[in-house]
Amino acid sequence: MSWLAVPLVLAAGCASGSGTPPARTQPAPAAAAVASSPLRQHWLDMFARGYFPGRSGQLFVVPREGDFVTERDPLYVFMHGSPWDYDTRIPLLFYGAPFVKAGQWPEAASQQDIVPTVGALIGAPALPTYTGHPLANALATTMGRPRIVSLIVLDAMRAEYFDRYADVLPTLSRMRREGAWFSEARANVLPTVTGVGHATIGTGSDPRFHGITVNNLFNRATGKAQPAYDGLDPQELMALTLGDNWNLTTNGAAVIIGQGGAIRATAGLVGRGSCLVGAKKVIAASYGGPDGGWETNAHCYTMPDALKPLVGRKVWEAAGGTHMGHDIASASKFRASSLFQRFEAEALMAVIDASAAGADDITDLIFVNMKGPDYAGHLHGPDSPELRETLAELDRQMAAYLTLIDKKAGRGQSLTVVTADHGTPGGPQPWRRHYTDEIIALINQRFDPEGKLVQYYADAANSQLFIDTARLQARGFTLKEVAAMLESLDFLDAAFTESEVRAAQARLRR
Repeated sequence: MSWLAVPLVLAAGCASGSGTPPARTQPAPAAAAVASSPLRQHWLDMFARGYFPGRSGQLFVVPREGDFVTERDPLYVFMHGSPWDYDTRIPLLFYGAPFVKAGQWPEAASQQDIVPTVGALIGAPALPTYTGHPLANALATTMGRPRIVSLIVLDAMRAEYFDRYADVLPTLSRMRREGAWFSEARANVLPTVTGVGHATIGTGSDPRFHGITVNNLFNRATGKAQPAYDGLDPQELMALTLGDNWNLTTNGAAVIIGQGGAIRATAGLVGRGSCLVGAKKVIAASYGGPDGGWETNAHCYTMPDALKPLVGRKVWEAAGGTHMGHDIASASKFRASSLFQRFEAEALMAVIDASAAGADDITDLIFVNMKGPDYAGHLHGPDSPELRETLAELDRQMAAYLTLIDKKAGRGQSLTVVTADHGTPGGPQPWRRHYTDEIIALINQRFDPEGKLVQYYADAANSQLFIDTARLQARGFTLKEVAAMLESLDFLDAAFTESEVRAAQARLRR
């Protein structure tokens, strides 16, 4: 592992606050080109949008394109989190005549634009926390409102999968042809991870306002790491979601359903339910538990009765504990199989079928996380037959889902939005893996032989290190010196300190 600086040159590009990255060109002879480059500023702005005091780390890193940092967990062979196109370029599709103007739209679009667009269509009041804006090109001029709006986040679904795997995606390909497709949609926040992406989509706001900045953080008060929505508590969310807004606007009359493969996805989309002052319970659950069942926070949400008999153990045991030659005989291993994709989709449809969604003229909202592509991508990568089969199963289930929605709402009475929280690395180029424990060892070697300086860097996707700054100062070093050492590693393009990210945040446009 070399500490040589990475030689780059970067083309002139976007201004601060833009969601579109400047172009990267051929390497140049000196790393000094990175220091003042537009691309470096773009990365800094992405971290600034994602920064929230007390929840973000003290050092923020950007791996080189083609390099990624991961963990030793065998289920996470590939790891997202970066600002490169394979992690940030996402699909964005609005489908459902007569509410959508079909077409291919090349304008820049972000995750924050989705909820303002849907809200404008259904008549939800615009929220002061929005940092996105309605995508007017997506909406047709219509006097009515859809009976059901489905917002479906295909976890880790790179936009280019729609082209690469078009032969196994006939339903999604048809939706793309017949709907409004935004070809330049990207995540503009770092890190590109599930918790951040879903809350950004669900609120139409940046993490600097909604507060979900990482999947897992270090709590300095307890001295321990904790996940987003610790204890299934959605009150960590600091901004209203569209679900929250519509719950309050309709006084609980709208059917609101949230379901996903993890609480960090479900809560960020559906919101806080009755744990929001003045709101009523909504239907929400996420995959969890050793038997591969479903869980919820009973204070905020209603657990659907339809989910109670549906457990993953029955599926993996019926398959003999293996699928495509892989062991799937546990709740975590099962997730990386196409059988899980079918399981989570069929569970969702059981909930919707049993609900009153679509029964009246009040628009009902269904928020969905489909986690299958993410888990398959983490373990097997984007070029694998396992991911291909997961996507094929996803498409089959999408066809069944649209049929069910037509049954519940009536044909031509629904809108379906399809997007992703992030992409995933991997592809034909040579890839280099690096591990968090190796980076921690290098920091300790230089700054703290006792190994107490890094408080948390177990979640590589966060692209953030939580540092004991008091200990660092007592040892006579600064965060800037640690950042400089990290930037000297030949697989990292940049390392920023918390103060740099704070300063960049102060310069962001609203």
